[in-house]
Amino acid sequence: MIFYRFKTKTTSYFFPKQTRKSRFIYSLYGNYGGVVAKLYWLLFLHCSLVRYLNRVESSSVQDVELLQTLLGADSVFGINYGTPSPDQKKSILGYDEAGRHFFAKLSKKEGAKKLSSNEIFVFQKLSDIGLVPKLFDCKITDDYVFLKTECVDGNHVHGQISNDEILQILETLRAYHYDENLKSDGLKTCFSHGDFCPWNMLEYDGRLKVIDWEMAGERSLGHDLFTYIFQTSFLIRREESFENVMQKNRTLIDSYFESAGVNAWEPYLKDFALLKIEEFTRKQDAYMLARYKEALNAKF
Repeated sequence: MIFYRFKTKTTSYFFPKQTRKSRFIYSLYGNYGGVVAKLYWLLFLHCSLVRYLNRVESSSVQDVELLQTLLGADSVFGINYGTPSPDQKKSILGYDEAGRHFFAKLSKKEGAKKLSSNEIFVFQKLSDIGLVPKLFDCKITDDYVFLKTECVDGNHVHGQISNDEILQILETLRAYHYDENLKSDGLKTCFSHGDFCPWNMLEYDGRLKVIDWEMAGERSLGHDLFTYIFQTSFLIRREESFENVMQKNRTLIDSYFESAGVNAWEPYLKDFALLKIEEFTRKQDAYMLARYKEALNAKF
């Protein structure tokens, strides 16, 4: 089997022969980077000669034999090796002998194995609510963690989500607990996605699906709501003041906590801000650290 390697500064992608059936697999690469990277990707995507010059035998692609066994001998797939880090994992997109599209992950590093095991737990626990992709197969071993799900062929929603849709999703999650034993005697807690942002949401078959559940856990009420509001605003609209973000979203915040029977949401925002301050102190991200200190010190 032949793969075509697309190399970036940080990682490599391996794609199968481009056909009408396999074309969707090339969406593994999101066309990131500067002008040169974008131009090279367009040449790789549209010029068969460029792909031919970057062909490699499958025997030289790491873990391809294991993946072929796990995914099925007749499966056709591409591989994203991921950015080197303790959480690095291989992401796979392809289709099986029946033509069924799938998305898969193979994790071998300890951090990645923990995250992927957590995602498997979430897919199993939330399988009946229609928010998560359907889990086709999974394996947890000492050497690796593997999961295979339906491929959500949806469109990224960007800024098109209504407040009612956000509330509906969050109120659904609020009825669940990641672990009953983790509930606190102080602030109310519930099941939390952990990175509830528009880029992790897809419109699929007339409804929203949420992807990338690796960071899910039990957290205080409103953690996902505040992530959706502040993480998105701080990263995309970097110059917008905290006061303006609050003013635009005050009705949404009030509605969420009123429906949860909570009169004072300020302690929940403080709890959320403290967790984010801890996270970005660890990551040494001065900008995000400063933004969440604004949230912690805000007066209402």
